[in-house]
Amino acid sequence: MTRAELLELLEEARHAPSVHNIQPARWRLEGSVLELLGDPGRRLPVADPSGHDVRVSLGAAAEGMAIALAARGMTADVHVERGGDIVAGAAAVARIRTRPGAEPDLLGAAVTRRATFRGAFASAPADAIDAVARDAQPAGDVLIRDAAKIRDVAKLADQAQGEFLLDPAYWRETWRWLRLSPTDPNWKRDGLNAEALALSGFERVMGGVLMQPAAFELMRKIGLAGALTSERSKIETASALLIFTAPNGEDPFVTGRAFYRRWLQVTAAGLALCPMSVLADSKRANAEIRRTFAVPAERRIVNVLRIGAPPPGFPSALTPRLPASELVLA
Repeated sequence: MTRAELLELLEEARHAPSVHNIQPARWRLEGSVLELLGDPGRRLPVADPSGHDVRVSLGAAAEGMAIALAARGMTADVHVERGGDIVAGAAAVARIRTRPGAEPDLLGAAVTRRATFRGAFASAPADAIDAVARDAQPAGDVLIRDAAKIRDVAKLADQAQGEFLLDPAYWRETWRWLRLSPTDPNWKRDGLNAEALALSGFERVMGGVLMQPAAFELMRKIGLAGALTSERSKIETASALLIFTAPNGEDPFVTGRAFYRRWLQVTAAGLALCPMSVLADSKRANAEIRRTFAVPAERRIVNVLRIGAPPPGFPSALTPRLPASELVLA
């Protein structure tokens, strides 16, 4: 594989999701082997101290590369390097060898249509939700369709978010990845911009003032921060919630590959989704979800996602992405 060929592959593979859209995946050619590494400067040490979410993101990146290779008739043999050091960034997290003979992945057509929708959903057709349910059940995931239960989870999500807002360092880290104005030099590159967050013009202006760490800390102390970050009303518009699970002890890298494929399946059904990671990250909320929806003891909750019909024309623009050339190491 040449550098030019790798850049062409990355034009597609870089659409894979990553936590907070931090895009930690980096690629390096070593002879006939393609190495995947984690950028040590793109981590979330407060929200993700163990590196679990970054490793899930790297798994999604590997799956994105496998899908891109399949579109060109190549099979990707992905070997996970257990000792890959994401913090140091020097060792490969995975190595990929290619061989001819693959058929195009059926989910490849959904890659450029997949995006997070953080606004209010329209009601989704029942047959589309049925399609998601058929994919979810054999995989050990749980689909919630009852409107009352969705409202209960929406309330729980706001409570879980409040737990993390108690830590000013958590919000400072979150603020680093928010892009609330098109004048931000990283608006089209990474993080969560105002369009991706489905913020109105007024919300963008007010957010630019009230969500700055110092102002936000004041809002937190007087009890108003929760109102700024609440997504309860949007969650309640979901046609379904998906509890995405994985076997206990599974490498998060492997989980990330499966997570990306599940997301593409939802996209292929004509739907959109939005992760609610706080429900998995909060010990209290996680336990409540497990108990209420009978998540098997041998599986862990990776994420809870709201699903519904996006507005016409979604996505109107691709999620901000770093140029492919910046993802390749010498």
